[in-house]
Amino acid sequence: MNESDFNKLKKIRQLLKEAYDHFFEFSEDGHCKSSEGHISLDFGNYWEDKNCELKITGVQIYSYVLGPSRTHYFDTLDTALESVVEWHRLEMEHDYDKDVLEEAAYWNDYFKKHPEEKIEFTNPDYKGSENERPF
Repeated sequence: MNESDFNKLKKIRQLLKEAYDHFFEFSEDGHCKSSEGHISLDFGNYWEDKNCELKITGVQIYSYVLGPSRTHYFDTLDTALESVVEWHRLEMEHDYDKDVLEEAAYWNDYFKKHPEEKIEFTNPDYKGSENERPF
C-alpha cells in the first residue's frame, strides 16, 4: 500500500466518522449494528502480489446505516471513496427535523381518517387512555 492509498483510506475513515456522528446526533431511530464502519482490505493472493507490494485488490465496508446495503464491496479504494463521499453527502444533507414533522403529519392524518382504530400500548406501566393519539 502506497502513501496515496493510505491517504484515501484515511479519508474514507474520516468521512464515515463524520456521517456516523451526524446520524447518531440527529436520528431518533439510532438503529445500527456493532460492526458499523468496519473496513477490510484485500491484498490478493500469492500470484497477485508476488513482489509483496501490498497492492489492494478489494475493499469491503460494512454499514447498516449508510449506503444501499449492509456490506459493500469495491474493487479499488478509489471506487470505495467515491461511494463513501456520496453516502457522507446524503447523510449530512438529511434533515431529521423534517422527517419527524412529516411522520407526525402522516399519523395525524391517518388517525383523522380512521378514528375507529385504537393505539395499543406495549408499556404495561403506561397510564394514558387507550384512545389517546400520539400527535
